[in-house]
Amino acid sequence: MYCSFFGLKKLPFKISPDLTFFYKQAARDEIAQALLFSIERGDGIITVTGEVGVGKTTLLRLLSDRLPANYIQVYISSPTLSDKALLTFICTELSIPVNPEDGKPELMTRLSRFLIDEYRQNRRVVMLIDEAQAMTLDALEELRLLGNLETEEDKLLQMVLFGQPELDVTLQDPRVRPFKDRVANHFTIQPLDDDEVMHYLNYRMRVAGYMQADLFSLSIAKRIRQATGGLPRSINLLADKLLMVAFSKGDARLKASHFKGLVPQSNKIRSRLTWGLVASFMVVAVVVVLWFADKANSDIPTDTTEPVAWWQATQQLADTAAHFGVSSQRLVQLTDMDRETRRFLRTQSASKPLILVSAMPLRRFDNVYSNVLNGLDVANRAHLFAVVDAQSDPSDIQFRLLYDPRAEAGSVLRNKQIDLQTLSGAESRIVSVSSVAEMIARSPKERGVSAGS
Repeated sequence: MYCSFFGLKKLPFKISPDLTFFYKQAARDEIAQALLFSIERGDGIITVTGEVGVGKTTLLRLLSDRLPANYIQVYISSPTLSDKALLTFICTELSIPVNPEDGKPELMTRLSRFLIDEYRQNRRVVMLIDEAQAMTLDALEELRLLGNLETEEDKLLQMVLFGQPELDVTLQDPRVRPFKDRVANHFTIQPLDDDEVMHYLNYRMRVAGYMQADLFSLSIAKRIRQATGGLPRSINLLADKLLMVAFSKGDARLKASHFKGLVPQSNKIRSRLTWGLVASFMVVAVVVVLWFADKANSDIPTDTTEPVAWWQATQQLADTAAHFGVSSQRLVQLTDMDRETRRFLRTQSASKPLILVSAMPLRRFDNVYSNVLNGLDVANRAHLFAVVDAQSDPSDIQFRLLYDPRAEAGSVLRNKQIDLQTLSGAESRIVSVSSVAEMIARSPKERGVSAGS
């Protein structure tokens, strides 16, 4: 590795949260201190939002580390639980006896007694909830009810919700207004700007043991910020690769040439990326799927040319997926869903109503699709579709979710639209099959370029 080459004691850019590398600037430490003050003041519900990879989990762990010893912590990392399951989980974490036949009233009674006993002994209970944007409306309502547990002066149970911007959208839903009204404090974590990226990178190098002049110049930091959007997780990944390249070339200083091959679809290329190229990548995705289907039960081929072709195809797919900020698996899945959507539309009447979600960047597909899928009943998941948005900028491909509500009009259709907006964290509209088909007809496929169908 490059550690000895640069005189480092440990790797400076691992993406797992490590509080020894906590960067206090860019309002990070101010938010941490404000959170601690808000909790010690007795605020019941606090929310923290920011983009994927901006540092929410690191901030959560820092807050957990700084809380006084008289705070009992309940950490929830998978909040996609039903309201009763959430209540059961909280009781279990607090070592409150739970019986399989217990209903919500019994669980709430035991939890209330526990909280009162702890309060009398000057101990407080705080819940730290990660990935809160995935919570259902019922779960949020359960949190609101838990927030009602209080004495005449203090809340018995406090909670801090960390989530992606979709959480902010969810809280705009009129159905969770009672919960939103109880949010005492809200914080937003912003991406880093050019200067902050430079200081952040050099700070982590110093913590790792680097003793020379700053390795990351402002010009290098600007390139990194442009390629990563200023998100620390992405910054770490790219910085680690840059150090590997510099080490392999024997360069003690970072150069612009080191970016070659690491950001294959950089700003220069983005400006001239065409839909034809994007469509060809979609074809690669389909080829990869077919290759797996064909080879899953066969021996490794003896022909040495096939593994090479396979490696090139998978590498191209991985590079494309990385450029758009989505996993290779999801890119292949989106391609397949786009094809299935086209087939579905051809079998439906032109006037049938559908719910079309506003276009979103491809990098959000992983989280948005998972949130919506998890929020739907199993029986309804087969009616969720996705298409590549034909009108988006080729340098920043977007997608749209499409849902068949199986309702013609009225409150049922409207309620399903609201549910989809809440789950996706985006606006939506009711459209006809013919209008969606017309939108797809303007895609590269209809201009003579195959998009994988």
